[in-house]
Amino acid sequence: MTGPTFRPEVPPNPPVPVPVPAAVPAPARVLVVDDEQDVRELLTETFRLAGFAVTAVGTGVAALNTAYAETPDLVVLDVRLPDFDGADVARILRDAGREVPVVLLPKPFSLENVVTRVREILAA
Repeated sequence: MTGPTFRPEVPPNPPVPVPVPAAVPAPARVLVVDDEQDVRELLTETFRLAGFAVTAVGTGVAALNTAYAETPDLVVLDVRLPDFDGADVARILRDAGREVPVVLLPKPFSLENVVTRVREILAA
């Protein structure tokens, strides 16, 4: 004769908390404006490697159209463009109510200094 089978009561496994990933902030959007393709590409790649989302254009008109369409967080702007002076583009943006910070690029410039300045402005 066999007796009752003993089965120990096993508590259910407690739920394991699933870590929720922290929200990753979107990268800052930088609009690069330079009519020299080599300079534009160098700036674009430098800012991308530094973690920014970059749109690049080669004229003042394209800069204005892009700034209105995409609302960048900052504009890196060549001082001399074929169709506008860089300072004029900055003024037109400001006069139109686009309070976007602008870094005017003198020629020659240091990539390190430009990236540092952009980071300082966006951190403020």
